[in-house]
Amino acid sequence: MDKRAFEQFYKVNVDRIYRYVFFRVGRNQTVTEDLVSEIFMKALKHFHKYDPKISESAWIYRISHNHLANYFRDQKKHVDLEDVSFTLVGEDGRASFERHEEDLKLYTALDELSLDERRLVTMKYLEGYSYKEMAHILEKTTDGLKVATHRAMKKLKLCFPLKDN
Repeated sequence: MDKRAFEQFYKVNVDRIYRYVFFRVGRNQTVTEDLVSEIFMKALKHFHKYDPKISESAWIYRISHNHLANYFRDQKKHVDLEDVSFTLVGEDGRASFERHEEDLKLYTALDELSLDERRLVTMKYLEGYSYKEMAHILEKTTDGLKVATHRAMKKLKLCFPLKDN
C-alpha cells in the first residue's frame, strides 16, 4: 500500500465526495462528515484493489453511492436538530433566514427536474465533475451529457432565475 498515493487520491477527491454526500443527506454537516470519513476508510481498506485504468473519481463515486444506499436503507426517518439549527440563537437571524430561503428556492427548483436531470446538474455544478468524468461514471457520451445538462439548466433557470454575477 502506497501511503502517498492514497494521500494524493484523498486530496483530489475529498471535496467532491463531501459535496456529493452533503446534498444527499439534507445538507447535514455532521452526518456528511461521518459518512465521508467512513467512505474514505472503505477506500483505504480496498485501495490495493484500485485499478488506475479506471477513473479515480468513478471508483470513489461508486463506493460513495453504495455507502449512501446502505446508509439510507438503515436509517429511520426523524428530524435532526441540525436541520433546524439555522433558526437557533448565535447567528444574525435575518441573514441566516435569507440564506436558508434562497437554498430552499433552489432545492424546490431542483425538485422540478427529473431524477436524471437533477443528477446531471448536481454532478456538474455542485459536485464539480468534468463531462469526461461524468461520461465514465454514467457510461454516456460527453457530447450527450453536455446537451442533456444544458437542457436541464435551461429548465432549472425557468424555475429558479439565477442571479448574474
